[in-house]
Amino acid sequence: MQLGELIGVGNTADVFDIGNHKAAKLFHLGYPESAMLTELHNSQLMNHLDIPIAKSYEAFVYEGRNGIIYDKIEGQSLLEVLFETYDIEKYTKVLANIHKRIVSAHLPDAIDCKAILEKNIKNAKDLNIECQSKLLEILADLPDGDNLCHGDFHFGNLLVGRQGTYIIDFMNVCKGNKNYDIARTLCLIEMTPVPENTPNQQEIVKMKKQSADIYLREMGVSRDFLTDWLTVTVAARLSELSHDQSTEKNNILEYLSLQGL
Repeated sequence: MQLGELIGVGNTADVFDIGNHKAAKLFHLGYPESAMLTELHNSQLMNHLDIPIAKSYEAFVYEGRNGIIYDKIEGQSLLEVLFETYDIEKYTKVLANIHKRIVSAHLPDAIDCKAILEKNIKNAKDLNIECQSKLLEILADLPDGDNLCHGDFHFGNLLVGRQGTYIIDFMNVCKGNKNYDIARTLCLIEMTPVPENTPNQQEIVKMKKQSADIYLREMGVSRDFLTDWLTVTVAARLSELSHDQSTEKNNILEYLSLQGL
């Protein structure tokens, strides 16, 4: 395989044009093969659903690096479009409308979101045993389901191309009650901090809050309605954060404290 132009750079992989309207997502050296295979499995579960995705094809190895071949989608992320236009209303509606399509689909063969949340809560070292126990009780009482949940749905994981807007990044795909995925997206929009050295930091913080409000309105749910899902979802996120993400960790722990945990 010949790699062409580098067309995307991410935290875990680079994306190259390989011709014939295909792209190669090439993971960084050392990225676990099991994680790559999970993404491939998840993406292929979604290939035949009526949602706009970049179709996946097969895994490959290039100079010791694992990769996946996808359809090539030319465009820019919805996050980039949002910051270029500052049209929060328009593009949050785009986000919500696509998310409605996602959570209306069913994916009974995927891993259950509650199993993922349980594992991550148990692995969250910032939570003591008593807090973990209370969170697991809340989780056990939440309803099950087999709706498609993206697991990492936010502005950065939508690509706006000539033929429409496409969903990317399938590492966290699972099934479950749709309110899990809505709570997860709310967490990613509203509760992730803006780095202190970011230009226009306060303006971006305000944008995030406005976008979260619009998103919830469009999804037809309230923060109060999502409280239990949001509580277990933000707690589980602690296991994903590295040592240098202390601001977000503190934000989550403060939120959990306000919930009596």
